[in-house]
Amino acid sequence: MKTVLFYSFKGGVGRTQSLLNIAKYLTEEKNKKIAIVDFDIYAPGLSYLSSNQKDIDTEYFLKYLVNLFEENEKKDIFTEQIAENLTLIPAYSMQNILPYHDLLTDLSQFLYSIKQSSNIETDNLSTVADNIFNVIKEDISKTGDYDYIFFDARTGITEVSDILFSKDVDFKVIISSYNNQNIYGTNEILKILPKSDIQKHQILRVLSPKPDVENDKVEAVLAKADLVTDDNHIRLRSKFDWLGTMEIPYEQEIVLNDFDSWDKLNDDNFYKNSIKDIANTINDKFNTESVLDELQKIP
Repeated sequence: MKTVLFYSFKGGVGRTQSLLNIAKYLTEEKNKKIAIVDFDIYAPGLSYLSSNQKDIDTEYFLKYLVNLFEENEKKDIFTEQIAENLTLIPAYSMQNILPYHDLLTDLSQFLYSIKQSSNIETDNLSTVADNIFNVIKEDISKTGDYDYIFFDARTGITEVSDILFSKDVDFKVIISSYNNQNIYGTNEILKILPKSDIQKHQILRVLSPKPDVENDKVEAVLAKADLVTDDNHIRLRSKFDWLGTMEIPYEQEIVLNDFDSWDKLNDDNFYKNSIKDIANTINDKFNTESVLDELQKIP
């Protein structure tokens, strides 16, 4: 089971919809079993896909996080199958906004003092974020037999995002638009990712939506995003297992942001093929690693 973070420095770049469509492609065309987790707990996007209206005692993901930090007895995390091979773990029931707000207040007291509030042990090679993430991963894995867990992360710089910046997250898809505030902010985030000599962060940079022009300004943005403009960028890039930069074109149908948008697109659609390329990049990376692991076992 592999974990994939979808992160953006700012919102409105298509992060959640890209995650969903990549997951739909991999479940439908590659027969992968995937859990998608709404980790954007302050502005949930995936949670609206839930058809259930559960009571406030349900162990939604936000409630699970609060119980984790309060060291309460663990319960099974609520999951909902929304398509074949595709499982949703919503942040909370969007029909219960008041208790949802109260839970966010409870969680905030822990996030602002995360090291003091958590009794999760650390060692010299692991950060608090590493250990919290691994507890979350283990508990989610108990809810099903998944090939992938996709996390839709909070934008910006928050304690919630920090958990998913752990080096133990297998793969990170970093999405931003073509403007300078997105590119600059995202590059600054990359600078603060903890360096590990044992396990480099695997990163794929994605720019969305792609402008319908080709000029020097667009090429300059691509160079900044791909960390090849100067020696400082190249040194930063070498800190990671860098898989390059890919682009997603604009697609009006997808802007509607409904669950069935992906299915309405023709197979030769530029947007659809861009999503497929990103999905295959992720899947091929892990398939290659699996083959290498098997070869290493041969005496």
